[in-house]
Amino acid sequence: MEQKNSLQFILLVTISSVLLFILTFGVYKVANAITNGENNSNYFDANTWIGPIAIDGLSKEQAAQLVSQKTTTWALEQNTSLQFIFEESTFTGDIIDFLIEESIQQAISGEQNPLLVELNKEKWDASFAKLGLQGYTDLIDEIRLQDDILGQASTLQSLANPIHMTQYFKEPNNDSKLIASESFTLDETSFGALSWIKKHDDLEVGTDLLFSLNELFQTDTEGLYNAQFQNEIASLLYKTALNSPFSIVERHVTTGNQYKREVGFEAFIDGNHDLVLKNEYGHSISIQSTMEGNKLTISIYSQASPIEVLATIDEQKELTPRVIIRPIELDQQERKVPGKNGTQARVKRVVLLHDSPWKTYDISLDSYLPVHEVWYKFNEKLLDSSEGNNSGGNNSSVTLPTTVTEDRGYEEVDPEYGDGYVGK
Repeated sequence: MEQKNSLQFILLVTISSVLLFILTFGVYKVANAITNGENNSNYFDANTWIGPIAIDGLSKEQAAQLVSQKTTTWALEQNTSLQFIFEESTFTGDIIDFLIEESIQQAISGEQNPLLVELNKEKWDASFAKLGLQGYTDLIDEIRLQDDILGQASTLQSLANPIHMTQYFKEPNNDSKLIASESFTLDETSFGALSWIKKHDDLEVGTDLLFSLNELFQTDTEGLYNAQFQNEIASLLYKTALNSPFSIVERHVTTGNQYKREVGFEAFIDGNHDLVLKNEYGHSISIQSTMEGNKLTISIYSQASPIEVLATIDEQKELTPRVIIRPIELDQQERKVPGKNGTQARVKRVVLLHDSPWKTYDISLDSYLPVHEVWYKFNEKLLDSSEGNNSGGNNSSVTLPTTVTEDRGYEEVDPEYGDGYVGK
C-alpha cells in the first residue's frame, strides 16, 4: 500500500512539473510573440517600395531619411527647359515638391507604394510665363504636360531636356504637311545637281539634332559638286530653313555676294565656312529636293501644327560708293576706275500661331559694301614739289594724304581688293 502511494506521489509530481513547464514556456512564447509583434510593426517588411526606392526593414524615420536623400539628389541633377520653337525657359528640379511624409504614412508594408509629388505652382507659373504663351491657353494641353513631368519625377526619371511644348498641342495632328518650299534656277556653270538629287533627295533631321551641309559634302566622297553648286544649294536651303522651325546655328556671307545669290539669303560655304541648322520643332523634319529641268526645289516637311514661320526682307537699301582721289606723278596716266553700288538688307522672321503674329525675330543685317570710284589724277602740290627738287631745292619726298570726297563712313574697298568673308 505504501509502495502504491509512493508511486502515485511520484507520478503526480512528474505530471505537475510537466504542466508547470508547459505553462511557463507557453506564457513566455506568447509574451515574446507579443513583444516581437510590437517591435516588427515599427519596421517595413521585405519588398516594400516607395516609388523606385526600397525601404525593406527600415523604420518610418529611417525610410523618410532615405527618401529625402534620394529625392534631393534627383532634384540637384535636373536642369532642363520648356521650349516652344525658338523660345526657351529653363528650370531645375526644385520645381517639384516631394510629399515625403505623406508618402511614408500611406505606405503599406510589403507592397509597391507611390512617391507622392506635386508641382511648385509659383515656380511653374513663372517658368511657363517666360515663353510668352499667355493668351494661347487653347493651344497647349498644360494638364497633360504637367502629368508627364510629375510622372517622371515620381519614379525619379531624368526629365526630358528640352521639353518641347509642340508635343502637347490640345488638338494634335500626326499628318505630315509641307512647311516651306523654295526654288531657284541653276547657273550654267553649276555642276552637281544630278548627284545631289540621286543621293540627298530626302534628308531626315531628328528632334534637337544639328544638320551640317559641309559635313554632308565632305562625307559624300563619290559626289561631284563644284563651288558654284555648293553655294547655290546652301543659299537655297538657308532661305527655305528660315521659313521653317529650323534655327540657324552657323551661316556666312561674302563681302561682295560672290556667287550672286539673292540679297539677304546668301549662305556661303567652303572648307572653313559651313551652314548649320538645328531642328527646334519637337518633331522630325524632312528636307526633300526635286528637280525639273534646271530648276531645283527644296521642300521641308514635318508634322502639321498651328505654327507657321515666315522670313521676309524687312528693309533693303542701296549703298552708294564714295569717290577716292589718289595723286599720281607726271609719268603716270590719269584715269578713273568706276565703282558700283552696295546693298544692305535686313531679314526678319515672324512666327504665327493660328495665323496670328506671335513673335518677330531679327535674323541678319547683310551688307555688301560698295566698290568706290577711284580717280587717279595729277596733284598740284606734288607737281610743285617736283619743280622745287629740279631747281636744286630740298630733295626730301613729300607724303600727301589721300583726298576723299563724299565720305559716307563706309569701309574702303578698292577694285583690286579680293572678296573677304564675314561670319553671321
